[in-house]
Amino acid sequence: MAIKSAPQLVRILAREFQRCGTQPHKFAEITGVGEDRLELLQTGEWEDLTLREIVSISENLDIDLTKL
Repeated sequence: MAIKSAPQLVRILAREFQRCGTQPHKFAEITGVGEDRLELLQTGEWEDLTLREIVSISENLDIDLTKL
């Protein structure tokens, strides 16, 4: 699957975040990304996320960005 845009990538991350079922506060601890920042992912306001946050989220969801 080829990612054609940043919004598409973020939609994939948001879906996987919901699918994994991890509580937001626990996932925030694991990733180092604050709960308020994770909420941006879920609400579609991804433009404010940093690249580092997106990478941390994807790594902890076991999503290999190189295969997307």
